[in-house]
Amino acid sequence: MQFTLGISGDLLTSDGNPCFGEEPLEVIYKEKQILCEWMEPSIQTLSEKETSKYDAILLNSPKITRNSINPKNNKLKIVSRFGVGYDSVDLDVLKKNKIILTNTPHAVRRPVAVASLTMILSLAGKIIIKDNLLRRGRWSERTNYMGVGLINKTLGIIGLGGIGKEFVKISKDLFKRVVCYDPFVSRDEMKTLSVDKVEFDEIANLSDFIVILCDLNENTRGMIDINFFNKMKSSSYLINMSRGPVVNENDLITALKQNKIAGAGLDVMKNEPIEKNNELINLKNTILTPHSLCWTDECFNSIAKEAISSIINFYYNKRILNIVI
Repeated sequence: MQFTLGISGDLLTSDGNPCFGEEPLEVIYKEKQILCEWMEPSIQTLSEKETSKYDAILLNSPKITRNSINPKNNKLKIVSRFGVGYDSVDLDVLKKNKIILTNTPHAVRRPVAVASLTMILSLAGKIIIKDNLLRRGRWSERTNYMGVGLINKTLGIIGLGGIGKEFVKISKDLFKRVVCYDPFVSRDEMKTLSVDKVEFDEIANLSDFIVILCDLNENTRGMIDINFFNKMKSSSYLINMSRGPVVNENDLITALKQNKIAGAGLDVMKNEPIEKNNELINLKNTILTPHSLCWTDECFNSIAKEAISSIINFYYNKRILNIVI
C-alpha cells in the first residue's frame, strides 16, 4: 500500500534542491512504497488540500491550524517538525484527529548553543559596528568602540533544557559566573554543571549577558517585559534564541532607545518575517538575524535525518523517538 510523504517546499533552495542535501532522503528513496513529494514553497498554512493528500508531512515553517484538517477527509497520520519548536502547530487539532507530532531536539542542541555564543561574541566585540567602520573609511574611529571582555562577567541563561545544557558546556569557561532561571531544573542538577540557580528577578539584576533558551508557552509569552528590563544593568545585553513572543518587543524597543540595556541580539522576532518598518531594524545597538543563525550544513543534515527517522519508524511500525503528542 502506497504511503505518501509531503515535504515543506520552503526547505528547497532557489535552485530547487533540498537545503539539507540528498543524503537524508536516501532512506526514503529506497522504499518503493513511499511516494515523496515537495509541497509548494509559498504555503504558509496547511489546508485540507495537503492533509487529505499526505500520510506524513515533514514540516518546516508552514502552520497547522484548526482549519488545516477536516476530520471527514483527513489522511494525515504523522507530522515531523523540522526543528525543536512546535508553537506553529495547533496541538488540539492534532490530538482530536489522532495525529502524531514529533520534533528534533537532539539535532539542534549544539548548533543553537554555538549560535548563542556567536551572538554574545558579536555583541561583545561590536563586530557589526567595527565592520561598518572599515567599510565606511572610518578606521581612525576604532578607539571609540571598545569591546566588552567576558572574564569578569556573569552569564545568565533562561531555560536549561537540552540546548541550555549544551550552551553551558561550551561557554561557562569564558565567564566568571553562570546563573540560570529554570523552575523545572533543581539547584543540585544545576550545581553539577557549575551553574547557580537564581530566581527570575535575580537573573535580571546579576547578568551581564542574558540568553533566552526556553520554550514559548502561556507562562513564558511576554515574560521579558519593561519590568524585567528595568531590573537589568544598563551595561547588559539580551540575546533571544528561543521564540520572539517570549520578549515583549515594544518594551524591548523602549529599553534599547532609552539605554536601559546596552544592546540586544535577536535571531527570532515577534512576527516572522520581520516587518519592514520595525523599529528594531534601525537601532544600532542590535544584531538581528532571520531565525537562521544556527543553520549550517551539519545542522540541517542532522535535523533532516532525525525528522525523517520518525517518519520511517512510523512507516515500519517501529518505536518513534521524540514524540511530542
